[in-house]
Amino acid sequence: MTKRVAILTGGGDVPGLNTCLKSLVYRLVDLGYEPIGVRKGWEGLVEYNPRDPTTYSEHFIELTKNMVRPIDRTPGSFLHSSRLDPRLVVPAMVPEHLRQPGSESQDLTDHIQDVFKRLDFKALIVIGDDDTLHYAAYLSQRGIPLIAIPKTIHNNIKGTDYTLGFSTSLARGVALIHELRSLAASREQTVVIETFAARNGYSALLMALLSGADRVIIPEIPYDPDKLAAMVQQDKRETPANYSVVLVCDGSRPTAEKIEKYKLIVPPGSIHDTQPPVQEQAAFLPGQVLAGSGMVVAELLCHISKEEVIHQPLTYLLRTGTPDGQDLLGAFNFAFTAARLLHEEKYGRMAAFVQDQMWTHVDLGLAGQGIKEFDFDSWYDAESYKPHLALIWSVDENN
Repeated sequence: MTKRVAILTGGGDVPGLNTCLKSLVYRLVDLGYEPIGVRKGWEGLVEYNPRDPTTYSEHFIELTKNMVRPIDRTPGSFLHSSRLDPRLVVPAMVPEHLRQPGSESQDLTDHIQDVFKRLDFKALIVIGDDDTLHYAAYLSQRGIPLIAIPKTIHNNIKGTDYTLGFSTSLARGVALIHELRSLAASREQTVVIETFAARNGYSALLMALLSGADRVIIPEIPYDPDKLAAMVQQDKRETPANYSVVLVCDGSRPTAEKIEKYKLIVPPGSIHDTQPPVQEQAAFLPGQVLAGSGMVVAELLCHISKEEVIHQPLTYLLRTGTPDGQDLLGAFNFAFTAARLLHEEKYGRMAAFVQDQMWTHVDLGLAGQGIKEFDFDSWYDAESYKPHLALIWSVDENN
């Protein structure tokens, strides 16, 4: 029976990703398996041409203990990553040997299944974010023996209360906000800090709460720039150092009437939508280049208050850095859980941390049901643009 096990990483980088990969390779080797890394996520499986053996080394790599020994010392993904969804591959991304002229997009799942069989893999282990695991769940339903590990700085994957990278990103974001707070205080200005685009404002709310940000703007609730500007001026007056901190989750948007009032030009499919595509959350201001939601807030506050406003995106800085203790433990425990599931041939499962069960595993189908939903009516004060104190992650006020 084959011992070859494919491993791929997909979606955005997170702290602890390489630690998880190294731990997984070490455990699999100890159990007698042959781990094979897939380069660039789903792209590696899509790009490989079984009729051209020379393409193998471009997209796959035999992973050994010596090879992965130092990779936990650097951020990023040793295997590289991508956000490709093999069900909707645009013509420019379809390899020539699979291209069908005239197609607007192609579903290359059949090709991936064929590659999996031809390369004699026992199973596929996927370390990915919500989009990556959505496809992993679909592929599992199609019969591929698959095990998943959840990783995203947004902690929004269904079935698990914790995802790899969330803890470090949260702590790193709070630290960076404190540094920018000092800058704003020394200049007696407002600083608008922008976090990564997300389908919900959960991680931004936590970051705002723990950093003591004065106001936080999230995608779920459209904001009134005039009202926000008045609150920011009040915050400055009430702060001895005469400054204010506003945290904005990219993807946030003004109310429809204020978009009209300030003549914001919004690209189609962007912040007018109830749930805008993550990659398109941006808006134009007259005479300005394309800007993210934080830039829009900063420009509006500057225009309304007639004061200079500092704007600083955190974005990719949240994905870098040395993993903290929680994410180091998460990397090891997720890897060990996935290896155990493989050894017991329990496929269609996702390694998970569930508060009343600790380290466990759940049906991978949960990750394919969309992102985790949060009770923002209870956790966010839409009138004051502040998080509620009851938001703290591990607290259950009913117990």
